Formats: sequence, structure tokens, C-alpha cells
Amino acid sequence: MTVLSHVSGLPRHLNPRLLPAARRFPPLAVIHHQGRRTGRSYDTPVQAYRTGNGYLVGLAYDTNAQWARNVLASGHAQMTRAGQRYTISQPRRRGPEARQELPAPVALMMRALGIDEFLEFDAARDK
Repeated sequence: MTVLSHVSGLPRHLNPRLLPAARRFPPLAVIHHQGRRTGRSYDTPVQAYRTGNGYLVGLAYDTNAQWARNVLASGHAQMTRAGQRYTISQPRRRGPEARQELPAPVALMMRALGIDEFLEFDAARDK
């Protein structure tokens, strides 16, 4: 369980304020996904780090976050990072070993916050 999971209302209040910056300033990014049941479109700000295998996002608030479940269920989504749009494919869950692929200060932060679950995916830049 992460430190942030104890602050249940934080994403609801923080995410709308982060969205404008998340589209432009890495490592922030916005995941554009559709609800599994409703088909409704959602935009979720995350921290997406480039690795040798794609991008890695820590599941900071909940290991079963709705956005991650939506992406895993559909097998695809979109991402906006640094003003560029990407198509996400091959989403997969990763455990604490994924921290080894992150920059050292980020890995330490994730460990300190108790973030042990990650979503990794491939992302191709849209033309």
C-alpha cells in the first residue's frame, strides 16, 4: 500500500489542476482512455518515464486504478507528453523490479512512497 493511497480525495482535487502542465512538461503526461463499462473518455495525468522497453508509470494512489484497468482491458490508449501525441499499445503490469529501469532519484522516491506496482506500455508517436 502506497503512502498516497491514504489520501483518498487527492486525485479528485489534484488531477484537474495538473492536466494543463501534464500535457507539456515531462515527466508528466496525460493518458487518454475510455471507461470499460461506460465508454466515456477520460484524461488522467501521470508521471511517465521512458525506459528501454517503453514507458513506465507508477501506480501511486491505487494498484487497481481505474485508468490502468481501462488501458489493460482495452489494450490501447493515447498519451500526450511534451506536447506530442502517442498511441499506447501492449500495456502490462510490472512489480517492484521495474524501479531498476527508472532514474535513480525517481526510483528512490517511488520506493520511499511505497510504490511497488507499475504499468508499462509501448508508445509510438503519432504523425
